[in-house]
Amino acid sequence: VVCVLTHGGKGLVYGSDGEGVKLEELIEPFRNIYVPSLLGKPKLFFIQACQGECYQEPVCPCNNSDKQESRTPGSLEEDCPPEKAVATDADILVGMATVPNHKCYRHTVHGSLYIQELCKQLRKAAESPENDDILTVLTRVNREVSKNDMAPKRQMPQPKYTLTKRLVLRFV
Repeated sequence: VVCVLTHGGKGLVYGSDGEGVKLEELIEPFRNIYVPSLLGKPKLFFIQACQGECYQEPVCPCNNSDKQESRTPGSLEEDCPPEKAVATDADILVGMATVPNHKCYRHTVHGSLYIQELCKQLRKAAESPENDDILTVLTRVNREVSKNDMAPKRQMPQPKYTLTKRLVLRFV
């Protein structure tokens, strides 16, 4: 699990030196092709950073519009037997605090809306006998953050994933 809490722009986050790092560069070293010991294991990234300068306006529930999520297809190693081959980009989940081109919000006392809700929902799921998987948890995070009215605008988190198995996080 990698958590990054910083400022950002479209497709990048800023380091303490003020330099931008593309999200792809951050995730790249964890791809299956580079870390065989993580093959088949989930790699989770949670990013609290703006992804642009746009604000999300509140919208009346009667004005619905659907938006397609894009996925990046993985590639197979050519010298691997087909039954053993795993996509290079398999088993990665990136939980973003906001969708591309938009800002995210941080309360001056309580911190990031996204991170606070993520922690709350992860704890709730870990204590629950329901065995909710990470995608169910992130859907609840999306719902709660998107309806939070701390700011005059709204925030919509966005998970992107290539998980190949159900992932349930529990307290041990």
